[in-house]
Amino acid sequence: MLVTDTSWAESNPVRRALAGPYQAWRCVAWTDEALNFLVVASGDLRDRERLPDGWLLVGPEALLEAAGQLEPGTFAVYVLERAPDAAEVDFCQVTGIWRERVGVVPTFWYGATGGELRPCSGARRHPKVPPDLVIELIIDAGAVSQAANQ
Repeated sequence: MLVTDTSWAESNPVRRALAGPYQAWRCVAWTDEALNFLVVASGDLRDRERLPDGWLLVGPEALLEAAGQLEPGTFAVYVLERAPDAAEVDFCQVTGIWRERVGVVPTFWYGATGGELRPCSGARRHPKVPPDLVIELIIDAGAVSQAANQ
């Protein structure tokens, strides 16, 4: 979850005006109750659309929604996954999002640059990767494409 405090709002009126239509904050905090993703826009996308340099997104659902609104190949995605028992964060590039085929509530997995699949849910720290996953999003070397559900 992303949180902020009213005292963290940008006090400089010029910076606030430049951020419009967004709200300008000097600080945004996050919790690890859901996996957080950092989406970094390419220079071409920022220049053309007058968008921020990037976004912090909470959970794979928000990442899938954002990816559906952006052009393929115009951004990279990184994950912020906190170590369960240390003041450390795993910061690695995301290669894709997968969904488990079974279950009423969608359960998502993400792929890291090393090829490992990890659960997006913090409650499932060391499970076995299920054999029956559906590709939701592939992010490969800066090229992003929405995959059709199978």
